Amino acid sequence: MPISLADIEALVAQFEKSDWRRIDLVADGVELRLSKDGELAAPVQGVATPAAPPAAPEAPAALSHGRTVAAPSLGTFYRAPKPGEPAFVLVGERVAEGQDLCLLEVMKLFTTVHAPCAGTVLAVHAADGDLVEFGQPLFAIDPDG
Repeated sequence: MPISLADIEALVAQFEKSDWRRIDLVADGVELRLSKDGELAAPVQGVATPAAPPAAPEAPAALSHGRTVAAPSLGTFYRAPKPGEPAFVLVGERVAEGQDLCLLEVMKLFTTVHAPCAGTVLAVHAADGDLVEFGQPLFAIDPDG
């Protein structure tokens, strides 16, 4: 039986609760690397993707500098609080320190990602519904001052 997305999400949840620092898994055509030491995880391979591709991320090439906001864990990236509602933030908008930027979901548990500083959103590096990895850049913010 192939490894499912639910299996991976369960493994990630256990890893996050554990005192393990790193885990590497290779099974059924899936390669998964998780680390709590700031290393980027390898892309997950072999997991089914949605039939329709999600909208492309907002990341104009000329505006991809600034302070990077990275994913604190693996999960599904959501730009809005609920389906059909406006995105938390758009490129070009000003944000306050601590303002909600997006949600990450793992096994029906949602984590809110907050702005680390006040500034202007320069880029959104993930599309709504994307599976993102720990440490993956999600936003670029041009800090005030």
